[in-house]
Amino acid sequence: MLFVVTLVGAIFIICGLFVKKYPNLIAGYNTMTAEEKKNIDIKKFSTFLHNGLIITGALAILVSVLFCILKIPLLYSLLTETLIIVFGLLYTLINANKNSTME
Repeated sequence: MLFVVTLVGAIFIICGLFVKKYPNLIAGYNTMTAEEKKNIDIKKFSTFLHNGLIITGALAILVSVLFCILKIPLLYSLLTETLIIVFGLLYTLINANKNSTME
């Protein structure tokens, strides 16, 4: 179980790094017209997604390792890690709109 959560956390972290470096990976951004892209502060938006994905991935890995060390039952570990990932992604997706438009 530790391997799986570490792998998922690493994928989140890698995605966060790639989103910052290659903002065209953001869903829908690469299909926008040049005029629509002018309305988006891509540097701020990609930085927000970068931070959200890295924090979610790092927290999942940290909690997984901590629960493994403390020998917490697998069910509690799985539930906690799932909640971290779901709430981390929900927070990132809900607040992404606030960080995407030019002000």
